[in-house]
Amino acid sequence: MQDDMIKIGGIFRAARDIKGMTQAGLAEVTGVDPRTIMDIENDKRFPTYEVLFKIIRILGISADQIFWPDKIKSTPEQEQIIREFLECSEWEQVVIMKTMRTLVRSLREENRP
Repeated sequence: MQDDMIKIGGIFRAARDIKGMTQAGLAEVTGVDPRTIMDIENDKRFPTYEVLFKIIRILGISADQIFWPDKIKSTPEQEQIIREFLECSEWEQVVIMKTMRTLVRSLREENRP
């Protein structure tokens, strides 16, 4: 259980940082004491199911990152980009996908031996 707690604290801290939230801000929106958030992030306390659920939802963390961290191949930054992409309109997503494909092709061509 201790190994899982270490991963959870780091995952929460990274996701909170990406969102630009403070520990106090996260505590306020989850309805817990700021010390609780600090303890969770420092692996001194494991969140209750209710608090875990709230933090996952507020920070937009995939439950897989918490329950199967060894199977996750993406970083919190990549997860944030995916969330932002999914919040775009259909037209914006089409433009982003075309741009990404062009960029990837260009980078691969530049790096060919």
